[in-house]
Amino acid sequence: MGAACVFIFNNITGPRERCLHPSVGAPRPTTIDVLRARRVRSLVFVSDYAGSGEECLAYARAWLRNATIRSWRSLKLIRLHLMLFASTTAGLRRIRSSGLYDQVSVIHHGMDFASMQWSRQEAERVSELCVEYARRPEEGLGWSRSGGLLVFEHTVPNNLPAILRQTKGRTRRPDGQWAPFFMNRVVPPGLMRELVGYRPEYDPLLGLRAVGQVRLARAGEHHTHARGGIRHLVEVLAHVAKGRRHPEQLASAVAVSVPAAREILAQARRWGLVDDQTRLTDAGRDELRAAKIRPRQVVSRLRGSQEPYYPVALRESQ
Repeated sequence: MGAACVFIFNNITGPRERCLHPSVGAPRPTTIDVLRARRVRSLVFVSDYAGSGEECLAYARAWLRNATIRSWRSLKLIRLHLMLFASTTAGLRRIRSSGLYDQVSVIHHGMDFASMQWSRQEAERVSELCVEYARRPEEGLGWSRSGGLLVFEHTVPNNLPAILRQTKGRTRRPDGQWAPFFMNRVVPPGLMRELVGYRPEYDPLLGLRAVGQVRLARAGEHHTHARGGIRHLVEVLAHVAKGRRHPEQLASAVAVSVPAAREILAQARRWGLVDDQTRLTDAGRDELRAAKIRPRQVVSRLRGSQEPYYPVALRESQ
């Protein structure tokens, strides 16, 4: 990442002309002169979540308003990096397409309407419910209609559906009051205890059917033969066969973190199941074919008995 780098945590103010926002724990603000003296080659922005992506784009635009930073980046003397704990599908796509960051890294990808295992009818009903009861229909699916479904203990993002956080709305309660889960965008301690560690249930068979792997789904609980018991391996191979090759796509498809998806792909490469371009090899296709074969079920028709057995006839030896 260059000779040196500066980390900026949740910076939403951007730099001024001579004084840049300090990193967490930095004793003094970092100035342009300090960046120049230390030959800083990377500015790393760290944030917890990108919902619509607008805040992260504001990070970069604010820093690039500084003429010196803008000049250094134009000359490729400095690079802007963004590190996220989590991001929605739409938010990450928007950030990358902006071209404001040279590299974007994320740990958890998805956690939004687009990543849920809903049928088309279920997705339509949920969306209609959120919009119908939202006080402002344009915010029914959250800010910029990004449909986020992630809540932190310390914050409730504004891209969450409005019915979960709005303070007023159409209701059938006797007192006429709207009762959101997260009043004033704060997580109640009792609710937090119930939600801690919760993730939506994920059905791998639905995921396989969604990419057309019906035979693999019908085979039931698949395994990896003598592959060391790596979870999700065959499922990842099925998604790779359908053209999903990026770790973030695979992470969202099989409900694992992006680092976990990268590790699965790395293991698949070591075993020769995918190539360097994340395409299935012949060995990978063989693995998928083997996983689609249902295990043979042998049903015994013999019934055990504690009664003594006496042969009634002997066969003559040949």
